[in-house]
Amino acid sequence: MTQPAQAKTYPNNWRPFVLSLLTHMFLVLFLVLLGFSASRTGPEGELRHAGIVLTSAKDNQEVEYLSESDLAQESESESETEPTDPATLPPPALAAPKETPDRPDLPGFAPTQFDANDMANVPTESNNKSQYELSEEDLKLIRADQRLVKSRKPVGNPATLNVFGSGNLTGRSFVFVLDRSKSMGGGGLGVIDAARSELGAAINQLEPHHQFQIVGYHERTVTIANRQLLLATDNNKKLVPTFIRNLVAFGATNHENGLVSAIAFKPDVIVLLTDGGYPELNETQLKIMKRMAGPKCSIHCIQFGIGALQTQTNFMTKLAGQNQGSFNYIDVMKWKEND
Repeated sequence: MTQPAQAKTYPNNWRPFVLSLLTHMFLVLFLVLLGFSASRTGPEGELRHAGIVLTSAKDNQEVEYLSESDLAQESESESETEPTDPATLPPPALAAPKETPDRPDLPGFAPTQFDANDMANVPTESNNKSQYELSEEDLKLIRADQRLVKSRKPVGNPATLNVFGSGNLTGRSFVFVLDRSKSMGGGGLGVIDAARSELGAAINQLEPHHQFQIVGYHERTVTIANRQLLLATDNNKKLVPTFIRNLVAFGATNHENGLVSAIAFKPDVIVLLTDGGYPELNETQLKIMKRMAGPKCSIHCIQFGIGALQTQTNFMTKLAGQNQGSFNYIDVMKWKEND
């Protein structure tokens, strides 16, 4: 038997739910309409159409709404203004350095105020006397130095001498190195007596601006007066014969001592007068003599002996050849033949 269908029943609390839903929908719709209405009116109620809206806050806390047309007008007004060339702008003023109160002042310097903008126009000349100008004492010292340098420069023309047939010896200063060993005295070759007249005659040809000196040597050395070059004055020339006459010939020979003493005077010309007795200068000593003499000094050698020269090469020929000099040999037997 078919039972009759039963009707659906609903709970009795559905009405409050529907009313709440409708109320919320109404509120949402009202808020949407209210917001749309506010967006279409300006601060003063004026209706403005805008796509992108920008706001600008003023100092009085008001908010200004800017549209695209407002921005376009502002850009047009800015474009009408002439651009400024940076090159035509005046340079910015430079501020003077600030003084530091706690910085101690340097002794002798007072704080100064200056304008850095004036530094580009520094005067090239000044009438004010500088604190760095030389004093009169400084000027005197400088003049003295100038006179000293001037005195060291070559003065006058050089002289040309000939000693014992040596040929032309040219220079402004001459040093004669005379061997005074026993073999060179009266009991031997008798060169010292001959040198007194020969060297005296040569030195007498010098002018007062020329200089000379004589070095007598064996194991030791001796010179005229002080160990320095002498001006060829009349008084100094008179010292030559007496000096050579007092050279007593004795002892052994030390050629190196005599040459070193002569080179120390830094003359233009050195003339070595010796019989070339032993010990001769070795190769090492010859190199030392060349280095000490330098390129401006010439060394000439005159050897004395009996009979013909035994060898064409000895330390004297090497010494002369290495120092722009000449070599000459004297046979003393010819002196006796002429007497």
